[in-house]
Amino acid sequence: MAYLTCPDDHHPHLIDLGLPSGTKWACCNVGASAPEQYGNYYAWGEIQPKAVYNWDTYQYYNDNTGIVNIGSDIGGNPNYDAATANWGAPWRMPSIAQMQELLDYTTSTWTTQNGVYGRVFIGPNGGGVFFPAAGLRFDSERDVGIFGYYWSSTPSDEDKACDLNIHTTFANLDGINPRYGGRSVRPVR
Repeated sequence: MAYLTCPDDHHPHLIDLGLPSGTKWACCNVGASAPEQYGNYYAWGEIQPKAVYNWDTYQYYNDNTGIVNIGSDIGGNPNYDAATANWGAPWRMPSIAQMQELLDYTTSTWTTQNGVYGRVFIGPNGGGVFFPAAGLRFDSERDVGIFGYYWSSTPSDEDKACDLNIHTTFANLDGINPRYGGRSVRPVR
């Protein structure tokens, strides 16, 4: 069942924003037990969090051969999709098209939820989801409370992938981020 907001504290919930595609968004990140919690950080295509995020620790990089091609869309593949691997199907990482739809059909506002900074997206039907400013991880945590970075299932080129960025003044998409970086995952169905 889909809701407009979380009906109780038994997360995750499926939130209906009234989007044209019918895509529903999870109320919280993979690894979180509440919408304002950051959850786990994942390198693109990896399904487990780790302590250090760089090319040396990236599962799909080899000094001799470079980037391993794991596909043009990893969404729904339990070997590469952190949402599917950790929450089960039909949960999956959103595609870049689903993220663009989120930006196109919702209004977003920088706010706090239970003392945590982030951005709330309100759909045309009044449904809403909160994305915490969880920052990102490389060798250490960065930008917590200022930015949030959320992987899509879509690569942008040989060694980068597309993501949703939230900030105090904007929300946008980009494809300039190296795949080894640790970012949040917000599932869809």
